[in-house]
Amino acid sequence: MTRDLELMSRTAADAQDSPWIERRTRNRFRLVFPVIFHWSDGTEHSSVGYCRNIGLGGIFIVTGDCPPLDIEIEIDVVVPAFDPAPKEILFRHSGRVIRIQACEDLLGFAVAGQFENEHAIRARVTAREFGRQ
Repeated sequence: MTRDLELMSRTAADAQDSPWIERRTRNRFRLVFPVIFHWSDGTEHSSVGYCRNIGLGGIFIVTGDCPPLDIEIEIDVVVPAFDPAPKEILFRHSGRVIRIQACEDLLGFAVAGQFENEHAIRARVTAREFGRQ
């Protein structure tokens, strides 16, 4: 709570000295995985990209096809397998697009949300392994 109050109390002069204010409440990790994401604005949309960083509370996706700001989105993070007969794992992340920005020379967007619970992930992986998905 104190950290939140400190962030809210920064002035415009503070922003000039330090243009980046950390708003995340959970750690992010620099992991690059392919992603497939879906959203609906009256029409169903799907696109692909890759995550640039990921954490329990959010994900940043680099793509040329950004969804609109403030829209609900589902993301399948594809984790490739290392087996001789590869079967990737998909982790589902649901959330809301909170920022669209240029990331170096690429376009991307940030999502705040959460991953499916462990039981739902296992059920989906099991169903996929047995060809039911």
